[in-house]
Amino acid sequence: MKLRFPRPRALALAVGFAAAAFGTAIDTATDANAANAANAADQPPVLVGFIIAQSGSPFAVTDPGRVAQIAARAVNDQGGIHGRKLVVEICDTKGQPAASLACARRLADEGAITLIGGSSANGVDKILRAKNMAAWFPMGSDPSDVRNPLSFITALNAAGAAQGTYLGAKRFGAKRAVYVSMLGNKTYQQTARFGYAQAGVSDVQIVEVPPATTDFAPYIAKIKALKPDVWGGMLYPPEQQTLLVEAAAQQGLTIPFVSSNNVIEDATIAALSKAPFPNSLALEKGEDAKRFPTWAEYERQLAQYDPHHDVKGPTDGSTTTDWLAVWTFAQIARKLPNVTVDSFRNYVTNDKQFTTDVLHPIDFTAVAPVEGMPRQENIWAYAGHVQDGHEVVDDAVPYSAWQKTPVQAWSKQQIAEATGK
Repeated sequence: MKLRFPRPRALALAVGFAAAAFGTAIDTATDANAANAANAADQPPVLVGFIIAQSGSPFAVTDPGRVAQIAARAVNDQGGIHGRKLVVEICDTKGQPAASLACARRLADEGAITLIGGSSANGVDKILRAKNMAAWFPMGSDPSDVRNPLSFITALNAAGAAQGTYLGAKRFGAKRAVYVSMLGNKTYQQTARFGYAQAGVSDVQIVEVPPATTDFAPYIAKIKALKPDVWGGMLYPPEQQTLLVEAAAQQGLTIPFVSSNNVIEDATIAALSKAPFPNSLALEKGEDAKRFPTWAEYERQLAQYDPHHDVKGPTDGSTTTDWLAVWTFAQIARKLPNVTVDSFRNYVTNDKQFTTDVLHPIDFTAVAPVEGMPRQENIWAYAGHVQDGHEVVDDAVPYSAWQKTPVQAWSKQQIAEATGK
C-alpha cells in the first residue's frame, strides 16, 4: 500500500493535503462517511485497544496515550470510519502489567479490531494469538513482539541504536566510540555495535548506567577518560537521558553526541541546544512540517487538541509512533468495506508497500533484515540534529544502517554552526 504524499510547495498546501493523511494514494472514503453519518448513532464504534508501555516514568505512560486519543478525535471530526466513531481505549496509565493484561483481554473479548502501542509482553501476545489479532505498531523491542508473526513494527526502538550510531560515526568520521546504555540492556548495546560496525568503527566501549541514577558525574568522567571520537546512547525513561546530557554539558564535554530520537523529551532537546558539543540524531518520522505533510498534520492536531501542551515529548519516537498508529489504522480501516479483526489483519499481512511520506516503504510480506524479526520493520531514519530548541531534518531522503546508505559527513564549519560556536 503506497501512501506517499507529493512534496508540497508550501506548508499551507501541505496541511490541506494532510487532512486526508495519505494523499491520493488511499481512499479516505469521505463520500461514504458522509452517506453513513446519519446512521452513525445506530452503529457500534470501531474499537481499538491501546497498550501503555510498562514504565515508572510519568512521561512515558501519559504522552503516548494522549496522542493516540488526539488522533482518534481528529479522525472522528473528519467523519470517523464509514460514519462510525473510532474509540481508542487506553489500557492502564500507571505502568501496571496486570492492569494492562486484564484490559487487553476485555477489549479483545469486546471486539477490538487491533491492539496498538506498548508491547505484547506480560501475556498480551497470548491474547493476540488466541484472537488472531494484529499487533499494530507495538514498541517492538520485547521478544514477545519480535517473535509474534502478527506484530507490525514501525518504531525504531532498538533499531534506533544502530541508526544513531551509524549516522553519527559517518557524520563525524569516528574511529572510536562510547555507547551509553541502561544497565544490562544487551539488545541496544548489540544493535549500537552493529551500527558502528557498518560505519567501520570497531573500537566501541560500553558505559552502563544503573536504573534511577541521578549523579552522572562519574559516568561523564569515564567517557572523558576513554577519549572517544563520539559518544552517546539511550537511557530510559527520558528524564535520565536529559540528566545525562545536562551533566555532560556541565562538565564541559565537547565530544560530539550521537543518538536517535526514539527516547527524547522537550527537556532533552533544550539541553542539547545549550550543550557545548555538536550532536547527531537519527530522526524517526520526518520531523519537518514544511517537507512532510503527515508531520504537518500531527502538529496541526497537537495545536488544536492539546492547546495547553500536556504532551511533554511530542517528538519522542514512542509518542509519534503511537499517534501514527491510530492515524494509519483509520486510513486503512476506511479502505475496508467491513472493518473486522480478520479484514484488518488480512489487509496489513499482505501489504507489500506500507508507507506514508514519513516512512520508507515496508514490505510486510518479506523476511526482515534484522535478526530475529519475523517480517520487515522500519529500518530507515532521517539524518538530523538538534539546534535552537528544535529537531532539524538535514536530509529528506531516509538512510539505513542495514543497507549502508551513504551519509554526508559534516564539515568543521557545519559542526560549528550546529553548536553556535
